[in-house]
Amino acid sequence: MPRLLLQRLATAPDERSWQVDGSVVFVDISGFTKLSERLATHGREGAEQVTDAIEGCFTALLSVAYANGGGLIKFGGDALLLLFDGEGHAARAARSAVWMRRMLREVGRVELPGAKLQLRMSVGMHSGRFDLFLVGSSHRELLATGPAWTRTVEMEHAAAAGEIVVLRNGKHTLDRVRCLER
Repeated sequence: MPRLLLQRLATAPDERSWQVDGSVVFVDISGFTKLSERLATHGREGAEQVTDAIEGCFTALLSVAYANGGGLIKFGGDALLLLFDGEGHAARAARSAVWMRRMLREVGRVELPGAKLQLRMSVGMHSGRFDLFLVGSSHRELLATGPAWTRTVEMEHAAAAGEIVVLRNGKHTLDRVRCLER
């Protein structure tokens, strides 16, 4: 359960919708599908190796986000949706994106019998007012939807592997941050 939701339930347990001013970082890792395909011939052992690689990768990336005050909103397959709120949220979100990309260069180097590859990530980042909804009764689900979330997804889709794309000043111009470190 996201920390943001736990905090909200503690302070306003009956509210089902709210807005958060902050920055969202959408991280999508590429390479897991190729890794899965290469290790599929190894049966159960190959599946365990893929699972270990995914777990190690996301544990390292989340530690970077948490160290910068970010919180995990959603995890899905090979993607993370992170929210940074409070003072300096945009700078902390951008710093996390750059540091996560740097971290992935280390933890994303996968060398297993039958598979050797470098995982890469594309990142979309957007700052604004984000709508959140808590739906359901017996099973509760946190839904992140609305224009600010859509813009974040658009930024991630515009990013190629190795890029961080940020919407600047609410305009439709994109800034691409390519990896400059060697």
